[in-house]
Amino acid sequence: MLLSEDLKQLYARALIAIVRAEGSIDAEEGERLAERVEARVGLTLEDLLLSRSLQPEELVDAIHGGPFRGESVRPEQVGRLLVEDALYVTLAKGHVTPEEGHRMWRYAMALGLCPEEFRTLTHRWLP
Repeated sequence: MLLSEDLKQLYARALIAIVRAEGSIDAEEGERLAERVEARVGLTLEDLLLSRSLQPEELVDAIHGGPFRGESVRPEQVGRLLVEDALYVTLAKGHVTPEEGHRMWRYAMALGLCPEEFRTLTHRWLP
């Protein structure tokens, strides 16, 4: 998926917001988060950790309008990828916490991922 440099940063901040939902990022999650951020958007995690937390609506607004109006990506594509990446990172500790699951849900729904697809992606790890 081709994202502009600004949208890459917002995507990474959204992923960080999901992983931080319970308040902290443990060592295993940190390693996977750094790996996924580098692989997906070509940024280093250290550059992003001090950024303020991103709300789902901000990511949606960036995709739909504003300075990123020319993006050729559909919000639900971003939602699917974000859920997949969040699962990869959070499962480093062996489970997804309720807080992480709820935050994943909020981003997925804001980005237009249908509830059935969210459940298909997460049913093994979320009740």
